[in-house]
Amino acid sequence: MEVHHHPHIEKKSFKEYILEGLMIFIAVSMGFIAENIREKISDRERLHDYMLSLTGDLKSDLALYDSTIASNTKYSLMIDTIVESLSSGKGDMVKVYYLARKLTMGGSSPSPDSKTFEQMKSTGSLRLIHKQMIADSIAAYYLWTKKFEYWSDMQKERINEMIMANPRIFNAKVFYDIIKNNNNESLSPDLRLTSSDPKDINEVIMRNQYYYGILKLINQRALLAAAQARQLIDLLQKEYHLDKE
Repeated sequence: MEVHHHPHIEKKSFKEYILEGLMIFIAVSMGFIAENIREKISDRERLHDYMLSLTGDLKSDLALYDSTIASNTKYSLMIDTIVESLSSGKGDMVKVYYLARKLTMGGSSPSPDSKTFEQMKSTGSLRLIHKQMIADSIAAYYLWTKKFEYWSDMQKERINEMIMANPRIFNAKVFYDIIKNNNNESLSPDLRLTSSDPKDINEVIMRNQYYYGILKLINQRALLAAAQARQLIDLLQKEYHLDKE
């Protein structure tokens, strides 16, 4: 009868088990550390790209604020002429008609670009900003600019109020001719108001001054937002080394 001999397996010592376990632990730990390093590098690169894009948005906002202030200043000067002429009764009525009609075609209220900030919020990428002061500064800026939506709605209301008051003293056909020809060249030099009633004139002046007020308010807020945007740009450029990009 054939007898099979089992191969002799040498038992490992306790120290060898400890060494093997230690090697496995080190290998797993090194893999974890390497993965963690890769994630941190990736997060830094993503944050850098976000901050670069955010800075671009802020620079666009600055141009928008400058444009808004210039436009609203122009409309404010138009109101100055209308109010002074109607108050004194001595102004150039052709010019008053022209300015009064052009004035109701708008003003300017900025709509800051928040696409990068909104993207960071929706993707949870704001967590990548480790300095609370920077995160707070960004959030504060966009919270402030959100108010422009309210001021823009108020501006539209003021324009509508002027439109409703203008028929009290202005000839509708003349307004039509101004818009149709986009100038005042065809208007009669002896143009008159349709009413000389002080109450009607006062009503139109009142609506103009309310519109003047909202234009001034928006410009003041735009100046403050621009200062805040510049400070934020400087902060991001220094913190994330964006100066040369």
